[in-house]
Amino acid sequence: MSEVSQPLQHLESWIEARVQAIRADRDWWPCRRGCDACCRHLVHPPELSAAEWTRVDVAVASFPTPIQTVVEQKIEALLRQSVEQTLSVAVVCPYLDEQAGACRIYNARPLACRTYGFFVTRNHDQYCKQIETEVNDRGEAAIVWGHAEAIRHDIERLSGQSITFATHYRDRIKL
Repeated sequence: MSEVSQPLQHLESWIEARVQAIRADRDWWPCRRGCDACCRHLVHPPELSAAEWTRVDVAVASFPTPIQTVVEQKIEALLRQSVEQTLSVAVVCPYLDEQAGACRIYNARPLACRTYGFFVTRNHDQYCKQIETEVNDRGEAAIVWGHAEAIRHDIERLSGQSITFATHYRDRIKL
């Protein structure tokens, strides 16, 4: 998309190549349409770079009015919970079509979503228990995981510091 810088597009392409390499050798890998466990169990609302927020906003604005209304209602509900500090322990992504189990902004999805399940952190705040179980059961010790912390650093270097959900949407509701 034109909203994303060339270096960020290069990073996305590199990530996609790594993801496809894992999938090519492991047809059992659960990360695909219909697997929405991570989307239903976020630790916190999205925190994205300015370029990623721009892409998300353009994607949401392109929805037909009824879908856009549903997504905006989810955004406002999550924003209110965030501001009031009443978030549940498992935050549902506001861009998830919960009935279909699919991302409504898939082509504009953030890099964290593109890497989740394929890139891990050492402190386990970005990993999937389902994948961990599958890998352990299958003896797939040869998997070379991507490094999520390094990706976050690259995103910040290429696109600036992450902007929280509440900061990005703060003008949406009056408290």
